[in-house]
Amino acid sequence: MASTTPAIHRPREADTNRRVCVIGAGFSGLGVAQALQRDGMAFDLVEATGAVGGNWSHGVYDSSHLISSKRSTAYREYPMPREWATFAPRENMREYFNSYADHFGLRDHIEFDKEVARLEPLGVEGGDGWTVDFVDGESRTYDAVVVANGHDWSPHVPTYPGTFTGEQLHSKQYFRPGDVKGERVLVVGAGNSAVDIAVELSATRQVDTSMRRTYWFLPKTIGGIPTAELDRWYIPEWLQRPMMKLALRIHPGPMSRYGLPAPKHDMFATSPTVNETFLAALSHGDLRYRPGIERLDGDTVHFADGTSGQYDTIVWGTGFHVDFPFLDEKYVPRGDDGKPVLAARMVPANDLRNLYMFGVIFPRTGGGPLISRAGPVLAGAIRWQWMVDYPISRKVGIIQKPTSQMTIGAGHLTRRLWIGRRYVALRLRLARFRRPRRSA
Repeated sequence: MASTTPAIHRPREADTNRRVCVIGAGFSGLGVAQALQRDGMAFDLVEATGAVGGNWSHGVYDSSHLISSKRSTAYREYPMPREWATFAPRENMREYFNSYADHFGLRDHIEFDKEVARLEPLGVEGGDGWTVDFVDGESRTYDAVVVANGHDWSPHVPTYPGTFTGEQLHSKQYFRPGDVKGERVLVVGAGNSAVDIAVELSATRQVDTSMRRTYWFLPKTIGGIPTAELDRWYIPEWLQRPMMKLALRIHPGPMSRYGLPAPKHDMFATSPTVNETFLAALSHGDLRYRPGIERLDGDTVHFADGTSGQYDTIVWGTGFHVDFPFLDEKYVPRGDDGKPVLAARMVPANDLRNLYMFGVIFPRTGGGPLISRAGPVLAGAIRWQWMVDYPISRKVGIIQKPTSQMTIGAGHLTRRLWIGRRYVALRLRLARFRRPRRSA
């Protein structure tokens, strides 16, 4: 990595009386581990696969590049090299996560191919910690568990009346055009992966793209500035929204010019799609728009507008479930949308203690700066819970009210984390004046 990276932070004296288990050595898990190390906490970092980097190490297609800029994606404490492209490719990202782990000495804490099978609370609602059972048969106890297993690994495939007799695969199973059979392909979905795959396949196939609703499509740069870097902490979302709409009226312009219906939801109500080539491919005739699917019939797909098409393969770019297969569902409160309900976007909104979920968000920009700011807040929250005899989920609503909403702007979350770090620090000081009572 570049020599411009800062020196290693010296951790505080380790708290050897307690130990934390961090599940997942991906983007979020590595950031949490670095924050715990800097705070002087003892921890184990367990990873189900044989590599760091999570989805970037094993779950993205060969042509993947950042959709946020390297500046808005990198951890604050470890910038990406200056010579790298603004929208770095997959190979750079893999190198970056490995370099980060080595630079901060995190690899010594990582246990690879160590898959968690089950978590169970000890004491009252986890007041005495958690038992962690592993697939290999080993069982351990920890004083706290941080779940950072990611949310782009459990494919969601919708169901429709009828049966499709051609080939089917989810975007998670797609790595290169050779993975797709046949000349007639339907890509379902309009998220970042779906449109990337549709454009890539359209170079050599007849490709239609089906979407239930039109997303807001953002260019990667506006006025030469990466779009992700326009989400500043000092510009509130209510002001960002009309500013972005005004910019999009100029480029790329109304969706009707590309044969798409206008979005029915407001800007930033869901994650926008960031892509430079999808709308151009529609204009060139390389792609053809189709509305949502109504039913399936052999190799024929019938659409909501009464039209139909015959296809050899359907590629489902329809997102992922947010799953925690090692946790009983009774421990994970869910909203009406099926997503976990978290207080301060870190703590399950129930009375469980010493269980944290980190990275369960869809930021509109890169994740690194948010992880770097959130890690110390989480470390403080873990210590706070150890010092009190009530679940801190009841107190952290001041940082962010319990919600299952995962889409969030970086500016808004940065402001929340600034408040959160100071609030948790205050709670820690107040807790030191109390004598901790053991759980019943």
